[in-house]
Amino acid sequence: MDVYELTLYVKKFLAALVAVITFGVITPSHEIWNAVFEVEESRVSQSYIEQRPIDTESLLAAAEEQSLLKFGSKISPKIYDQYQAAIFPAYQEKIEQLATPESAISHKPSGEYGEKIFHLYDTVTNDDILRAHVRVEKRPQEGYYFTFHYHTADDAFSSHIDVGEIYWSKNTPPKWLS
Repeated sequence: MDVYELTLYVKKFLAALVAVITFGVITPSHEIWNAVFEVEESRVSQSYIEQRPIDTESLLAAAEEQSLLKFGSKISPKIYDQYQAAIFPAYQEKIEQLATPESAISHKPSGEYGEKIFHLYDTVTNDDILRAHVRVEKRPQEGYYFTFHYHTADDAFSSHIDVGEIYWSKNTPPKWLS
């Protein structure tokens, strides 16, 4: 064994010793590997997204569930049939039109006097696509109405598209979620 081979073994031994001693203390930069894996991951997820169908049934079921939750136990029995017949089909049509494979329906409709029933949003970007709202309006000599409308991301939610209205009564309706 000559000096060259001995120094080679000493270098390998020292490299292994340093690796064992500093194990977990110094983490190497894996920018190159991360870039490679991100590119491969994005290719895989893009192909998966392209093949994945839009699950409008579960979106519609979630939207209906959020509507029931919004109306609560006091309002729901009085208006839900009218809502299902006259209002929800418009929301359904818009959900079917705007939904993508990454779409989801938001949880937690607003309570008290807030307007939010549900939002259709993109789970990748967390951006809203559709906002379904309801507002209580008091009309003199007539009583209270629930007016339903929605906003879309097409115009940055500025326009107010009316869907319909349901008459409550001359008495003040309870707060949402009650």
